[in-house]
Amino acid sequence: MLLEGAFAPDHERRYAHVPFDVPAGLRQLHVRCSYNDRIDSDPTIAGGNTLDIGLFDERGIADGSPGFRGWSGSNKLEFTIDEAWATPPYREGKIGAGRWHVLLGPYKVGPRGCDWRVEIWFDPGVRAAWRSVGVARLVDPEPLPQARKGWVRGDLHCHTVYSDGDSWPQALLHAAAEAGLDLLGVTDHNNVAHQLEYGPGGGELPVVVPGIEVTTYGGHWNAWGTDRWWEFREPHAAAVERTMRAAADAGAVVSVCHPKPFGPPWEYEGISSFHAVEAWNSDWLKLNSAALAFWEERLRRGERVSVVGGSDTHYLRRPDPDPRHSQRLGVPTTWVRAGRNVAAILAALRDGATFVSESPRGPQLYLDPDRGRAGRVSVEVRDGAGATLQVLSDSGTTAAAPVVGMLWDRTFDVPAAARYVRAQLVSSTGEVRALSNPVWADRL
Repeated sequence: MLLEGAFAPDHERRYAHVPFDVPAGLRQLHVRCSYNDRIDSDPTIAGGNTLDIGLFDERGIADGSPGFRGWSGSNKLEFTIDEAWATPPYREGKIGAGRWHVLLGPYKVGPRGCDWRVEIWFDPGVRAAWRSVGVARLVDPEPLPQARKGWVRGDLHCHTVYSDGDSWPQALLHAAAEAGLDLLGVTDHNNVAHQLEYGPGGGELPVVVPGIEVTTYGGHWNAWGTDRWWEFREPHAAAVERTMRAAADAGAVVSVCHPKPFGPPWEYEGISSFHAVEAWNSDWLKLNSAALAFWEERLRRGERVSVVGGSDTHYLRRPDPDPRHSQRLGVPTTWVRAGRNVAAILAALRDGATFVSESPRGPQLYLDPDRGRAGRVSVEVRDGAGATLQVLSDSGTTAAAPVVGMLWDRTFDVPAAARYVRAQLVSSTGEVRALSNPVWADRL
C-alpha cells in the first residue's frame, strides 16, 4: 500500500492522521516513510524538512486511546509491528482489522514544502533483529563520597532505543549502577514501552522511576510515576496545561524540561500545572543559566516548584554527536531525600526534598531551617572545597562565603522581607556546581 501527500510551510508543527485500512487475518505490518529535503531535528538547523511519525491501530486516535502503537519522531522512519514483537518504541500485539492511522508531524517544513511517501506492507515476513542481552559491569575502584542518611543519587532524564537513544534499557540501568546512581528516571519520548523492558530495578541496580518525556512542538515535559502516554499532538498552551493537570491529578510528578535556548525551549505562557523545573540539563555550561533564570522567575512569583536535573543521556556506545546532551549518566545528579522506594521518591520530588550537583561525586549541598533559632537557615557542604557558597532570596544574593575543607557548615540569617532563600555553590570561574531547593519563609 502506498500513501502520498505534501505539507506546505503553513502546516508546520501541526499533526495529521493519515487513514488506511487493514484487512483481517494479518500477523505483521511493515511501514516505511520517506520525504524530500530531510534535515536533522536539531532546532539550530533550518531550511529543510523534519517529519515525525507514529501509528494508531483500529481502536482509534483519541487522547489516551489504547490504539496508540507508538511514536518514533524523526529518529526511525522504518519499523515493523508483529503480533509477537515490534521495532522499539512500537508495541507488538494483535493486528486488528479496520481503520488504522499513520501519524505524521511536520516539525520543520522548508521553503520547497515537504512531499512525503508512506509505504505499508502486509505480512511481509520480517524477522526480529538480533540483540545483545549480555551487559558487562564495571566497578569504580574509588568509592563515592557518603551522602547524608536517607539521601540517594539519581538521574531523572535519559533515553534508550525506545526513542532516540542507542542502547537498550538494561544497558542504561547497568551504566547507571556503574556511575554510582541509586535511582534512574526513565523518560523516552512519547511512549512508555521502555518501562516493561527496564523492570523495577533495585538490588545492585538503581531503582527505576517509570516516566515519559512528553514531546510537543512547543516544549517538552517529563512525567514520573505514570505508565501511560499523554497527549502530545496539540502544541497549544491550553491543551498542554490540561494534559499536565490530568497527569498530575493521576499521581504523576510533572516537570518542565530544559527551558533554555535550543533545549528545545519552553514556549508556552501561563502554564502552572507542574511540580518541578529541570533547571540543569546536561553539563552546566550548556546554557543552563537560562533554565535557572526560568525557575528563579517562578520562585519570585511565589510558585513553589522544585528544582531537578537530568543528563538527557542518549548514547552509551559512542559519543553523542548532539552537543546539547550529556555524554555521561549522572551529569548532573539529582539527590533525593527518600531512600530506594519509588513512592517516597515521587513524594520527595513533589515536596522539593532534592538538590542538584554536577555529578554523583557531588558536591553535596544541604539547606535546612535552623532548628536552634527561628529566621535562620543552616547549610552543610560536602566535597565542595574551593567553591563559593551563595545564599539567594527573591531580592537577590543575601550572603556569600568561601567553602573551606571537605566538610563545611554554617548558619545564615534570613532577611525579614525574604519570601524564600536558596543556596548554590559556584566555582572560581562562575560555573554552578550545586543548587538547592528553596526554604520558604513560612517554614522557618
